[in-house]
Amino acid sequence: METNIVQTPSGALKGKISDEVLSFHGVPYAQPPVGNRRFRSPVPIAWDGVRDATESGPASYQINSSNLARVSRLIEELDPGVPGVMSWPAYVGKTYNQDVTSEDCLYLDIWRPSGMKPGQRLPVYVYYHGGANSVSAGSFRLERGSNLARQENIIVVRPNYRMGALGWVHFSLISAEEFPEATNLGLQDQIAALRWVYDHIESLGGDRENITIGGESAGGTAVSHLLTYPGTQQLVRRAIIQSLSPFNVWCTQQKEEAAVIARRYLQLLRIQHDPTKLHGIDPDYFLAVHNILCRQFPADANIAWSPVGGVVDGEFIPDTPALALSQMVYPRPDFELMIGFAKDEWQFFRGHTATMTNGTEADALAIIEQVFGQEQARKVWKRYRDLYPTHAPGHLASDIMSMEFFKYSSLTIATNFAKQGFAVYVFQFSYDLPGLGGYLRAVHTGDVPFIFRNYTDEDLIMWPGFDGVDNDEIARISTNFGQLYGSFIKQGVPGSRWPAFSPERQTVLWVGKEVVAKERLLESEQKGFMEAGITSFAVLQTRILQNTRQVIGML
Repeated sequence: METNIVQTPSGALKGKISDEVLSFHGVPYAQPPVGNRRFRSPVPIAWDGVRDATESGPASYQINSSNLARVSRLIEELDPGVPGVMSWPAYVGKTYNQDVTSEDCLYLDIWRPSGMKPGQRLPVYVYYHGGANSVSAGSFRLERGSNLARQENIIVVRPNYRMGALGWVHFSLISAEEFPEATNLGLQDQIAALRWVYDHIESLGGDRENITIGGESAGGTAVSHLLTYPGTQQLVRRAIIQSLSPFNVWCTQQKEEAAVIARRYLQLLRIQHDPTKLHGIDPDYFLAVHNILCRQFPADANIAWSPVGGVVDGEFIPDTPALALSQMVYPRPDFELMIGFAKDEWQFFRGHTATMTNGTEADALAIIEQVFGQEQARKVWKRYRDLYPTHAPGHLASDIMSMEFFKYSSLTIATNFAKQGFAVYVFQFSYDLPGLGGYLRAVHTGDVPFIFRNYTDEDLIMWPGFDGVDNDEIARISTNFGQLYGSFIKQGVPGSRWPAFSPERQTVLWVGKEVVAKERLLESEQKGFMEAGITSFAVLQTRILQNTRQVIGML
């Protein structure tokens, strides 16, 4: 009879067996970052005896239904001109709400098939959750790993990491003596979790030489950071980057912007003359300041602004990761890469809802001109209008912004790795969701239930975009695509139905009602950018960075 107790290098764990899966929850990978360890780097942890690992640990401290009213009152206290209605996240209470949150959050959940044979070693998938470094958790229901682990015969690991000001505001930039380690703490947690997996996974039945890392949105950002950090490159056999948006402040900031944001936190907390008080601040105040800054930043200045993200520090983040990945020679010759994005990424971000639904061409063009300038914007607009003559102005703007903020960087990275001879596979989630009147279409995060095979009514009720969906159709697509996804995790090759990406063929897997590979799927859209003078990723990054700096200067 299989035991639910395992001995790891850090101590024994007692898990639980259910539905042919042995799982371990609330497994600590670092000491709690509380008390005098707030704003400190993660350090290893060990324990005596058998640790109960049958319940998930707390999520990182964040907005939830329990603290929403109090944080709203604090917003009014700190900035009376700002209404106490939360600006981020938009889906608190239904999709991302985490019941239990705490600064003591450095835990991970693990799922593996039950009934493993002695000495058996399974491929490992470490998946970092998204949520703009502000919401969600490794235990988030839509991303639970039990179905994926059982059906693909792999081990799935889901880490938490510090979010918000506790993990992603870089107070070392304004007081290095007081906060010497407070740079990229959330990323340091992500690194520590990966190292824990590498050092411990064999005791749990995993193959540490066959680790795939993956993540969606801010989780995709985490993957891009881990691939450019020299200390983790050799730990990763392959990677899956989904919905990477490298231009947002919550992805990567320069030091100048990060210092402005850190100072604004101190000013709004009214402790700019005594930063040491950060050590004892009630964390609800951090959440309040976060939301104030979100409101002060114009909604139409960037795709979705949150003041918390990584900073190029020359150590943990040597350079903007998407730029580095689009240019670098990758040091591991046996590496394999999958990159994915959604057809209508931008529909998730609601700063332009009115324009997206019934705006005029002038309204929609104004959005595009913020980044491209008037002349270049009109060139891009003409190309997209010729490509999609039936799309309304708001739809065209969404098409352009989805390419600008998501697809362009992913395709550039794919091209760079393919030119070096690496196996690269690219997919586009293209299934139009019926919920909310069909407004969202094939939206950012819509692919998550398909990947993790979590599509019961109890799962999908959390995501309003899935209201009215055909569950049988979802199951069919999920099985079809999920087998390809799982095959890549196990052996780096999804199968003959999905050819590798090459600069010549530019094959992209269309994941919609049909799952089929299409050559040059996005070539015409990319040409629109070329015609507007966006001849490289670096050019696009420079233009967006100028726009971001201008707006951050308004804070």
